[in-house]
Amino acid sequence: MRSLTKSALTLIGLAVVAYVFFFVPLGQRTMYQHARRIAGTEEARELGREATEAAERLREHVEEQIEVHVREDGGVLDAGASTMGAATADGR
Repeated sequence: MRSLTKSALTLIGLAVVAYVFFFVPLGQRTMYQHARRIAGTEEARELGREATEAAERLREHVEEQIEVHVREDGGVLDAGASTMGAATADGR
């Protein structure tokens, strides 16, 4: 019962925040309209491009590290592989 009450209050809180974000004006515009105008600036688009480039560099770095560790482990990609197949092969 407590979990249900907590979930209901969380949903009500989320609904209030969403209502304020989309419908309550702060000055001449709502928070949503302010966010859209900010996101439309050249600086925000540049930030988006730079964040995309940084994410790509991070992805490449992680892939390189995975390849290095796979080579070091003798080509075993999943060192934590399940042993369920071996247990069922015995007929147990």
